[in-house]
Amino acid sequence: MRLFLATLPTILLTAYSQLVIKWRVTSLADSNDESVSALVRAYHYLTDPYVVSAYVFSLFAAIAWLYVAEKYPVSIAFPTYVGVLFVVVTIGSAVFLKEQISGQHMLGLALILVGVIFVSRAA
Repeated sequence: MRLFLATLPTILLTAYSQLVIKWRVTSLADSNDESVSALVRAYHYLTDPYVVSAYVFSLFAAIAWLYVAEKYPVSIAFPTYVGVLFVVVTIGSAVFLKEQISGQHMLGLALILVGVIFVSRAA
């Protein structure tokens, strides 16, 4: 449980970053026509305040990860972080981005969580 709580800031900050980037890239792509060059699209993405906030949150996630890497074996902490992140991002994409999650997808997430529980108990 301590490992989970230690990785939670990294998980939440990273999930925010991923969901916001997907949301904004999709929104900005919908507002541009297909004739807009990749360079112009990249400019719009990189000057969007939400995308910038996602990168700032990613930086904070990296800083939070430093604490976890200092206190826990990376062979246990990283699988825990990634496994829970899969679940959080998938649920967030369903709730906020209205993405569909299949039963097979849910089963896969359940198996990942079982793996996370086994791995994190080694901490």
